[in-house]
Amino acid sequence: MFKHKNVIISVFDKTNLDVIAKFLINKKFTIYSTGGTSQYLKDRKIKHIEISNYTKQKEILDGRVKTLHPKIFGGLLGTSSKEHQKELTKENIKNFDLLIINLYPFEETIKKTKTPKEIIEMIDIGGHSLIRAAIKNYEKTLTIVSPDDYKNFIKNFKNIEKLSKKFAVNALRHITDYDIAITNWFDGKIIEKYPLRYGENPHQKAYANVEKNSFKELSGEKELSYNNILDLDAAINIAYQNNQTKNICSIVKHNIPCGAAIHISQLESYQKALAGDPLSAFGGIVAFNKKVSSKTARSLSKNFYEVIAAPDFDKEALKILSKKKNLRVLKVKNIKNSLEKKSFFGGELIQEKNNKISKIKSINGKMSLKKEKLNFFINILKYIKSNTIAIFDKNSLLAQSGGQTSRVDALQNCISKLKQKHPTSKKSKLFLFSDAFFPFTDSLSLIKNENLNIDVVAPMGSINDDKIIKFVKDNKINFFQLSDRHFKH
Repeated sequence: MFKHKNVIISVFDKTNLDVIAKFLINKKFTIYSTGGTSQYLKDRKIKHIEISNYTKQKEILDGRVKTLHPKIFGGLLGTSSKEHQKELTKENIKNFDLLIINLYPFEETIKKTKTPKEIIEMIDIGGHSLIRAAIKNYEKTLTIVSPDDYKNFIKNFKNIEKLSKKFAVNALRHITDYDIAITNWFDGKIIEKYPLRYGENPHQKAYANVEKNSFKELSGEKELSYNNILDLDAAINIAYQNNQTKNICSIVKHNIPCGAAIHISQLESYQKALAGDPLSAFGGIVAFNKKVSSKTARSLSKNFYEVIAAPDFDKEALKILSKKKNLRVLKVKNIKNSLEKKSFFGGELIQEKNNKISKIKSINGKMSLKKEKLNFFINILKYIKSNTIAIFDKNSLLAQSGGQTSRVDALQNCISKLKQKHPTSKKSKLFLFSDAFFPFTDSLSLIKNENLNIDVVAPMGSINDDKIIKFVKDNKINFFQLSDRHFKH
């Protein structure tokens, strides 16, 4: 592969640079180098040519321009074709068939300083461009972007052409990650790798890419796990939705809300959320939309939870909760994300986040819920796995069933839980929400036969909509059309 044996070496990270440089000298390579790399080689008496001596162009603009020159890029981009080789000879340009390079430490810099001038100077221009040029010509020019690859290069030197595409892919990922870090910084985001205790199961390793300062662990001796983060995502999205003026508490277990309530009192919101399903709440994740008070903290401390999250905690509340060493207490910012991602067998699924605020239209009856509570209940619905049936009283979630393959099964299960956990609920005004339409009247017959004082809220769109409308009117069921479906898989 290395017909010309000319290499450009320009690295910020000089780990094992002497090892790779001496190996290349031993293999009769001519090394061309820049600035700090050149000085490193000089100090170790490793023979090389300074790029400025080759191009006859000194570094300018405080080193911002070093390698941006036709004699460099021509040598990287020129193919082995007769036409290219003839032109390179005419222009007295050397062929470069190896590039060893890494970029300015942009991500490390933004961790150390907030000074824009210092950060801007760590945006690599020449190095980034050299890598892209070499990638384009990967069949002739091999690119190494990490000292970790030196050993592999040396070991496979005789048959290195078989790995040229792999090295090119590594290089492309390197500059892609680099560009994402720069984009995030310009966008006001700094993404950090956050170590997790383990993945969905203890034998699975895991980490999270986290926006810096999005949350802070105020108390707790254990690291968060993958499942903790998933549950927190649901709990926080329910609690922080729509900038509610009232207090919201959400309790999530296994990524499904098992309790949620809205109330003028924070303590009441927690107690009503817990009352929804106190058994499932054990070991769950609790989130609040307002600063946690000492009164709420005292009540929280009576139960076992994995994580408690809120925008803040007063001093006495934190003191109370900190006594539980295994309880993680998190201060979480209200960050709005517009996209969500999932991996699948062929790559990645990306979609807009389900942030739409849905409306309702009366098909039969008059809705007694005020808009803020209606929006709150719909938001809870979004975080229960489809098929979803959720039943609420005027303030809180009483029962839910999700993840069923049949909507009738989901409905039967939800009503069964309601009867078991809230036997006196028949006397209360209730609200039943479905994430999708009722395709047949069987579910509505079941609801009617329970003789509950209940309003039903569901989207429409079935070919049987006319039959559904006729059924609810004939049977005097209060039924309201939800403007949007809210599946969650």
